[in-house]
Amino acid sequence: MKRLKVQRRGKGSPRYRAKRDSVARVKFPFNYTQKKVVGEIGAILHNNGKSSPLAKIILEDGSFFYVPAGEGTYLGQKIEIGTGSAANLGNILPIGELFPGFPAYNIENMPGDGGSFFRAAGAFGEVIGKEANIVYVKMKSGEKKKIDPKCFCIVGVVAGGGRTVKPFCKAGNKHFLMKARGGRIYPRVRGYAMNAVDHPHGGSGHNSAGRQKVKPKKFGAPGQKVGFIGAKRTGRRKK
Repeated sequence: MKRLKVQRRGKGSPRYRAKRDSVARVKFPFNYTQKKVVGEIGAILHNNGKSSPLAKIILEDGSFFYVPAGEGTYLGQKIEIGTGSAANLGNILPIGELFPGFPAYNIENMPGDGGSFFRAAGAFGEVIGKEANIVYVKMKSGEKKKIDPKCFCIVGVVAGGGRTVKPFCKAGNKHFLMKARGGRIYPRVRGYAMNAVDHPHGGSGHNSAGRQKVKPKKFGAPGQKVGFIGAKRTGRRKK
């Protein structure tokens, strides 16, 4: 029997390896806690494998970095970065300086990590409350996340929120999307629809896929865990 796709993928062949050379580093490059600086959006770019566009922010000294572009930002827009910046669209400042009700994205989980939350297209978190050393942010799941007030964020909403509204229309468009992301199995064929040599669930000598025919080892490798994982019993219960 052939090895399952999960097993071949775990080996790390080029077919299932994600491409990272064409993906830009989308982070705050350092911690802006000392003084306020001003940058400018020099370009709005496409990033392979990401749902949101990128904004290239060029600082006064000529250095630059990339962040997710915000809804409503534009080429040539001045961006204030650091403590004391105005809470305007696209500015980068500590989340502790935002008032409740403000949307923010690319929020840091810990001060200086460069941004961890709300980075996909259309994503944003809402500041719903503040205490002395805690800022409460409402996540998409409804959870109230506790954030350090010194964590930096960007005011606004990530651009590209209507991306999923446009239909793919044909399979080729979906193919190129999954190819750009890399490391994805597409299209994913059901094991029940395969031949018996390709998958334990394949073949025509069965009536239903409602109950799998495979009972792997309880402590087997991840590629072996198909069907009933560590089941106490299979089949009908004995009378």
